[in-house]
Amino acid sequence: MTLPQRPSYQRLPSQRPAKQQGIALIMVLLIITVVSVVATETSSRIQFEIQKAQNRQQYQQSYWYALGAERLARGLLEAASKDPTIHLDQAWANAFLTYPIEGGGMSIQINDQQNCFNLNALATLNTPEVSLPDLPLRQRQLTQLLHQLDADPGQVPQLIEPLLDWLDNDTLPTGFQGVEDLHYNALSPAYLPANGALSDLSELRLIDGFIPTQDAEKEFIERLRPYLCTLPTDVLRVNINTLPAEQAPLLAALSEAKILAEDIQEALEQRPAEGFTDIEAFWSLLPPPTTGAPPLDEGLKPYLSLSSEFFLARIQVRYYDASLTLFSRIRVTADKPSTYQRRYGGPNE
Repeated sequence: MTLPQRPSYQRLPSQRPAKQQGIALIMVLLIITVVSVVATETSSRIQFEIQKAQNRQQYQQSYWYALGAERLARGLLEAASKDPTIHLDQAWANAFLTYPIEGGGMSIQINDQQNCFNLNALATLNTPEVSLPDLPLRQRQLTQLLHQLDADPGQVPQLIEPLLDWLDNDTLPTGFQGVEDLHYNALSPAYLPANGALSDLSELRLIDGFIPTQDAEKEFIERLRPYLCTLPTDVLRVNINTLPAEQAPLLAALSEAKILAEDIQEALEQRPAEGFTDIEAFWSLLPPPTTGAPPLDEGLKPYLSLSSEFFLARIQVRYYDASLTLFSRIRVTADKPSTYQRRYGGPNE
């Protein structure tokens, strides 16, 4: 007996609607896009961190090179201090102190800081309670320096009186142009005067009078700057072996114009290569007074020196993509030179 066979059924492949297939494709593309963005961002961050680490390493290496150059500058000054005088024919005064290093180079420029007017010599002056018949000597000398440089008569008190108020330790304004706490408190941003010695010449930019508002004032201040310096002492003494001849007005000002700048410049131009051996050698080059005139006023002599104690080393380092400028203030004592201040240079240094 033959049993009836069951009919066979063929299973057809399931077919998803076209709409569901489109959504799945969009989801896949979206996931791929997100993964690509994350990968790109991660790669960028990694590259950034690598570059940052490289920059940090280069600047750190530049810093150590700069300290090495500073040590070299101290060595040059230590060698010069063994001579009886400090003069421009010594190795430290060489303008081409450049040294190659791997990936760049470095240069050293050393300047004597005792061939200028030390503004901190004014720090011992306080505002007088009553008007004195004569101004203090240091104030008269700075006033004379401004006159020697052809300052506008009205600009002289505008520069000197706020400077004296910045340096003195009282809160009384000096003269008619002096300013103290109330003036600086009204500025934006507000600050207070130091009421003490200047630590750096760049501090002048904070002092009323040295913030020029006109081109003529700015030009004069720029012309005045090479004649000024700030030393950690109230001593005012100039090394005639390193003073440039064109800065003879400085000595004329210290003599209170009793000796002409032209005569001083002529004497400095006759300076031997290894400098003067004594003050009298310089003094003998000044023209003698005319017949019947009094002898040259020797009030200038206490401000003259043949040696120097303070120097400024400007060090530049280029190391691959890094560039660093270091200003090191060096003091030469009987023991050995030492660095007492460091400052990093900027666009205006």
